[in-house]
Amino acid sequence: MKYNLIVLLLILGVSHSAFGQLTEIRLQEAVTNGECHEIADALDDAQLNSDQMKFSAGVCYYRNGHLDKALPLFAELNAGQGPQWKMASFWEAKIHARLGNDSLALSLLEGIPGEFLSFGMLNLPEFKHLMSTSSEFNKLRNASKPKLNIWTGLLSVIAGIGFLIGVLFLLGRSKFSKGEKWLALMVLSMALILVSYLTIWTGFRYYFPYLQNVWPFLTLLIGPSIFFYLKETFKEDYDRREVFYHLIIPFCALLFLMPAILRNFGIAHNLPPDLVRIGSSSILLTAHILFYTVRVHFLTKNEWQVDANIKAWTKILSMGMNIYAFSFLSYFVLVSCSFFNPQWDYSISLVMGIGILIIAYMGLVQKRVFQSEPLGDILSVKKYSSSNLTPSVSERIKIRLEKLLHEEKVFKENELRLDDLASYLDISRHQLSQVINEHYKVNFFEFINRHRIAYVEKVLANPDYAHYTIIQIAYEAGFNNKASFNTYFKREVGMTPSAYRIKVSNVVTDH
Repeated sequence: MKYNLIVLLLILGVSHSAFGQLTEIRLQEAVTNGECHEIADALDDAQLNSDQMKFSAGVCYYRNGHLDKALPLFAELNAGQGPQWKMASFWEAKIHARLGNDSLALSLLEGIPGEFLSFGMLNLPEFKHLMSTSSEFNKLRNASKPKLNIWTGLLSVIAGIGFLIGVLFLLGRSKFSKGEKWLALMVLSMALILVSYLTIWTGFRYYFPYLQNVWPFLTLLIGPSIFFYLKETFKEDYDRREVFYHLIIPFCALLFLMPAILRNFGIAHNLPPDLVRIGSSSILLTAHILFYTVRVHFLTKNEWQVDANIKAWTKILSMGMNIYAFSFLSYFVLVSCSFFNPQWDYSISLVMGIGILIIAYMGLVQKRVFQSEPLGDILSVKKYSSSNLTPSVSERIKIRLEKLLHEEKVFKENELRLDDLASYLDISRHQLSQVINEHYKVNFFEFINRHRIAYVEKVLANPDYAHYTIIQIAYEAGFNNKASFNTYFKREVGMTPSAYRIKVSNVVTDH
């Protein structure tokens, strides 16, 4: 990864031509930073080899007062119908409006797709005369006013819910776990991405441009957020170094996006604008999402101490990630096709909107999931309505289960699963899950770990085991993860394992 970053920086350095030459990058910098007057002398001698250079040169000519030189450049781009034609047509209309050619300016504006024009663009001083004389122009201007429809209004509400949930969880104190904070980061990122899309669709982006170039960075946070949330869910070890590695790409992309972000905030700078193309690369974003979709898929295959409730919840997250990745990939593939409909852009937002609602709801109640309240109960579905397990049979299974755990101590198997325990009792996993849920009000995950913690407490209090380390005892009890052992012990006992050992050893000494 380090070598790739070095190569990337070298490419960027080579791509920036020698000092003093009027390159495409220098032209864009002049436009972005308001430095057109500084390149006025070199502009006439510049070789305009691309549409981008012609457009930037036209803008600088316009700003320097040379309308006669700017007009043919914009007219050429407009006639060519290239990527710049809509904006070039708008600038051509501005020039004609300044020259007093109102009818020609209006004709050009009417030829631009309505969704491209914004109220801010048509409210510029160049069109002041048209505002006072042309009802057709005012009709066009009023149609471009920022507004919400049913669809964007609904998505705005969803984005607001996601934003509030995300901020609440991220800024909450110890009440919320690390896992919940990772989940909150994902929800907040999705909500802000949705807001940036909404400002484009509704026409508010020219009034609130601040998120327009941040969404690629936020998109790159979604994968790592759900990845580390699942790591927390499965009590898998990770450290700050691993988090750092997973966040390198998002924050490098954020650095590449800084020229555009600073411009959105009205901050002048001399950063090369081409960096933005790297930070917002569709290839980078799509590959990143697909990478984490695969990682999340295999992570949810974790069978260690995971019962049906947790598996159902993580499966929902994995499925949602699959759908989001498919929507994202489809958009970037179809956008280059001639039959592409811009309205399809809504599909990604729809997926994110549904995802925000599901995660916000399940994120709030997921503690109930881990306390073994079945997803079926949480979602108002009777999980055991079709069960033929009578109370008497359930009680007999409970007695056999306790005997198996207390006498044979099967919880010491560090990869014990619900299926394994059910096979020892010669019953189905569904019946065992029902017995644990109904009699102990916890899930399999919590149920087994409680027995392991009870065993560790007993051993730590026994002087005969004083020569054993705490982690040796934990592994003997069936834990295969130091982090999850410490977490469960402190939660069940109210103190760390080492503090508990000191406490019980003092009690023994006093007696």
